Amino acid sequence: MSKLSVTLLFVGLSLLVVCNGSPLSRESSESNESNESLEDIREQCIENTGSDADFPKFMASVEQAMLCLAGFDSKNFINDIRHLSNATRATFFPKYCPKIRSLVSCIDGSLLGMQPCLDEDVFKIAEALIESIPDAVDLACKNDGEIFLKLEDEERQECIMENTVQLSECVETLSINFDNAIELFELTQGQCRELVIFRECMKEQLDPCDLSDIVSIYDIPMNAILPLTPCANYTQTPMVYLLDNN
Repeated sequence: MSKLSVTLLFVGLSLLVVCNGSPLSRESSESNESNESLEDIREQCIENTGSDADFPKFMASVEQAMLCLAGFDSKNFINDIRHLSNATRATFFPKYCPKIRSLVSCIDGSLLGMQPCLDEDVFKIAEALIESIPDAVDLACKNDGEIFLKLEDEERQECIMENTVQLSECVETLSINFDNAIELFELTQGQCRELVIFRECMKEQLDPCDLSDIVSIYDIPMNAILPLTPCANYTQTPMVYLLDNN
């Protein structure tokens, strides 16, 4: 359980900037690049700046971001995760936490070069998302992954097993409401509410197992990006970022 959680967290943090809604996936993912999407980007450059002079800079910044990702030693990272245990965590986290931070810093720098050719809302969310990652890394790396060490505890594992059905229902409900995709720019009031319900559902199941700290990892990116989405307009709907992390 702990290895899976650490894998999801660190791979997620490393590749968060290429998730749905970020400039790298929405407008320049290598696998989806097309003449049409490139033309859309060029047109956005013109709309933002009055010319396409910044388009080559955008492409260079995308290439730099890809180099940042390529520079992360994912092969050894995955191998080390497979052997991660309480005995190895004292070497694993000091080794990879600084590398994750360097990766984020590298990508953050490349994002600035993309700004002239990005929709303002896209840039703001991408920037907020990337800048939230260091806090998530700090939480995950605290005391050499103490938050995940709890998952090695037999009593907590038994507690999780007792709540497996309820945890699955939390995730399943969220998946149904979002049709397996989250479009940050078109969130409805109902979807905003579901994000909060999901968070509370997970916390409710993890609290008895003394594992609610894990919810804080969810809170960090949500706190950063939800105020920049349509959720901020639904003042009658409780937002994740208005909830404490306890």
